[in-house]
Amino acid sequence: MESLDIFKGIPLFHDLTAPELSKLAGVCQKVQARAGDEVFKAGSPGDALYVIREGQVAVRKAAGEEPGEVVAELGAGDIFGEMALFGKEPRSATIRATQDTRLFRIKREYFEKLMEEDHELALKIYRRINMILTARLRETTDRLAVANRVIRAASEGR
Repeated sequence: MESLDIFKGIPLFHDLTAPELSKLAGVCQKVQARAGDEVFKAGSPGDALYVIREGQVAVRKAAGEEPGEVVAELGAGDIFGEMALFGKEPRSATIRATQDTRLFRIKREYFEKLMEEDHELALKIYRRINMILTARLRETTDRLAVANRVIRAASEGR
């Protein structure tokens, strides 16, 4: 079995003990994406959470038929696809590797089984995801406020 050191530096796993990390290692699949590879496309089934071990991805949000704007770039330690753990809706964005990237994938079905077996471990992971999503929401709200000021100034002819 590979050393649990591969989980070091990943904020999602900070609160986990060695035995909990061992359990998690049992459900994590290792995935690689080369620069330019699409990890998943908006509209595809949401079935897993991804954790970036190394590399970088771009998050693209499309509007209609347009290819979409890059709304975020994520790097080592970041997560994406987390909404798949909370519901069965399709993916809301397209994720593309911008450099060679190594990922962990945790499928929803494996995570749900882990939740049934170890409530404390599941709660720790949910708390971390909540912290990450809260930080993203604050950042998005700040960006939206700036965009609104720019739009208002442009419409007023400033």
